[in-house]
Amino acid sequence: MLNGRSELGKLTELIDCLRDFAPVMAVGGNHDYAVGIAQVSDAIKANEGQWIHDSTATFTHGDRTITISGPDAIGCVESRVDDVRILCAHNPRIWKNSRRQGYDLVLAGHLHGCQFVAFEFGDRLYPGALFYPYCYLSHQCGTTKLVVSRGVSDLVPIRWRCPREVVLCYV
Repeated sequence: MLNGRSELGKLTELIDCLRDFAPVMAVGGNHDYAVGIAQVSDAIKANEGQWIHDSTATFTHGDRTITISGPDAIGCVESRVDDVRILCAHNPRIWKNSRRQGYDLVLAGHLHGCQFVAFEFGDRLYPGALFYPYCYLSHQCGTTKLVVSRGVSDLVPIRWRCPREVVLCYV
């Protein structure tokens, strides 16, 4: 999410804009720990967002019940009372432990294998897949689908055949 403390203000502005359209829920990412995960969590909550890193949120949309869990809440939802179950995580490696946990959709924040894509083989992106087994944009296991964004920000601003993107999913 954030690369430095100076971006906490931008996070506040983003939450303010998004709240007008939908509930705002967030989980922490690897860069947030450098900023201070407690500070990021506090900024989310102070601006009426929900911090779901270690919890689950349930809401209704029309006649459907949707449950969204954070990465540290895998397996916390015991009985199936929802129509759609989503897991939000930062790192795609969550796929290994989540794909058989009853989720319909697993969302991962961004690729962690590489922002340089020479070619795709099967559903994996190379060369990232050589050293990172979860270098997918999407993957299916039974009824569970993984969707991974290419991301919107760069720590090292070098990209090739890996455009910045925000993924919009209709459930």
